[in-house]
Amino acid sequence: MKPTLTYFAVRGRAEPIRLMLEDLGIEYDERRIAVEEWPALKPTFMFGQVPTYRDGDVCIDQSHAIYRHLARKHDLYGDSELERVRCDIVEEAFVDAQNNIGTFCWSPNFAKERAAYEETQLPAVLDKLTKLFDLNTSNSGWWAGTRLSYVDFLAWHFLEYVRALSPRNLDRFERLKASKLKLESRPRIAAYLKSDRRPSTLTVHMAPFGGTPETS
Repeated sequence: MKPTLTYFAVRGRAEPIRLMLEDLGIEYDERRIAVEEWPALKPTFMFGQVPTYRDGDVCIDQSHAIYRHLARKHDLYGDSELERVRCDIVEEAFVDAQNNIGTFCWSPNFAKERAAYEETQLPAVLDKLTKLFDLNTSNSGWWAGTRLSYVDFLAWHFLEYVRALSPRNLDRFERLKASKLKLESRPRIAAYLKSDRRPSTLTVHMAPFGGTPETS
């Protein structure tokens, strides 16, 4: 039986899950919830939120728990305890970064404050991430150790938001951009990004930014 991913018909928090499954060549089903049906469905989910991931008898409700489950199951969690610690640190860094950019993209003052955000706040976030990236002295181009791990998908997802919002900032941080290109050049990822299976928007249509194909 194929695993089933439940989420809205947007990229959002489910996109790293899709990316991992695609790269691993794992077939999966999706249940895509319409925004209009969510109020009635929300109480039926344990935490009143999605994504959820079901694989046989395993049902997981929190997005980062899903990421780590896939990492453990499919050997995407480093080759040593030090690399696993590194993965944990990188993951937490991208929780903060994703919350930062996601909160801004939902801000009612988005249009008024966009220029200032792109000029000061976003570069500060990217500068910290560059310093973290450079701490991986393997020079592999991956975020932890010498090979692909689950945090590379989280990094890509955040940097994809940066690409949509502020491509000039992504261009400024060349090593971060190179890490993004490294992942998306993998054959199965490249095929997914071009496919009609990929949702067309970053988030739902009510968002000030990212809710249309043009802003995604």
